[in-house]
Amino acid sequence: RAMFGIDAYKKPYFSKAGYYAMYLMPPHGVTGGFGDLACTRQSRRNIPLMSVLAVQAQNPYWMWYVESMGGPPQPRDFWEFIRGTLPSVPTKSPIDLPTSRVFRGTGQAALNTTILDARENVQVLFKSSPFGLQSHGYDANNAFLLTAHNERLFVSSGRRDIYGSEHHSRWMWSTRSVNSITVDGVDQVPHSSATQGEITAFCTSPEVDCVEGEAGRCYRDPKAESEENRQLLKRFTRSIVFLKPDWIVIYDRLVANRPVTYQYWLHSPERIEVQGNRLIARVGKVECPVEFLVPKRLKITQTNEYDPNPRPRINIREWHLTAETVEPSSSAEFLAVYHPYRLEAPSEQDVKLETKGNGYILSVT
Repeated sequence: RAMFGIDAYKKPYFSKAGYYAMYLMPPHGVTGGFGDLACTRQSRRNIPLMSVLAVQAQNPYWMWYVESMGGPPQPRDFWEFIRGTLPSVPTKSPIDLPTSRVFRGTGQAALNTTILDARENVQVLFKSSPFGLQSHGYDANNAFLLTAHNERLFVSSGRRDIYGSEHHSRWMWSTRSVNSITVDGVDQVPHSSATQGEITAFCTSPEVDCVEGEAGRCYRDPKAESEENRQLLKRFTRSIVFLKPDWIVIYDRLVANRPVTYQYWLHSPERIEVQGNRLIARVGKVECPVEFLVPKRLKITQTNEYDPNPRPRINIREWHLTAETVEPSSSAEFLAVYHPYRLEAPSEQDVKLETKGNGYILSVT
């Protein structure tokens, strides 16, 4: 900037990068989304970096984010002092911004009821990424995370003990470890930049958010006799409709090249209560009933064992639920409704589903 008059913070990346923290981790948040050790990250740890980004880009929303959690840290080094000599930035609350945002370059969407305070937020994070499943961004495509009022209800499971260990590479890099779908027990091709998903639709409004992803190209058929027939799925389309703040509808459509079974995976820090096709996740002060409306027949199993387990020094123990189709088929649909709420303010779940033509009419209270 001094030598050539080029301001990097007016370029596409640095002029937008701070919004990622704001939408992924609103103030006072206690989880960091997808990726290695992200579940342990808290939004206050973003303050030093966001302080730099806010001042350099002169972005008042980003400075509000910093000030909402106590303000920038005191300069410790010479370079921090120099940065601090830039003009001060006025703060501006993001109350006039949409509460949800899509980041198409990395294939992630953050659906929020508010970005003012994570303690009051219900958040759905969704991934279907053109970067694939490489490096620390190994979470399978069309996976989601659900957090309500700072309680992690449905999570990416496992904890990195050593990079590339048995637990890390065989469990955490597998589709079985996240809230997505396996096909005949087959994962998406793990840890590969070629395992690419795509966010195909996104819209947001104060009342309703929608996002859709496609991940059909991510599965390879171990029974294929030729390279031309290696692709196992023709489509895996996951659509999420968030009726803010109470209802999340997740609708999956899968088409395979041969009859297969389909396994719908969910992971929670606490044991999930199972009542037929109705589940209840309870974590801390929040409860979330889940009802599978389609299909009606599912084989549901649950365990708190990883495959394989992490090294003994990792003492977390999460619960892994699988809802599996009963008969092999070349196509399948899953339609599930999630209804998170605070335990102190219980809310009845009243859901009605009708079939009409090739689609559905879903009614909720």
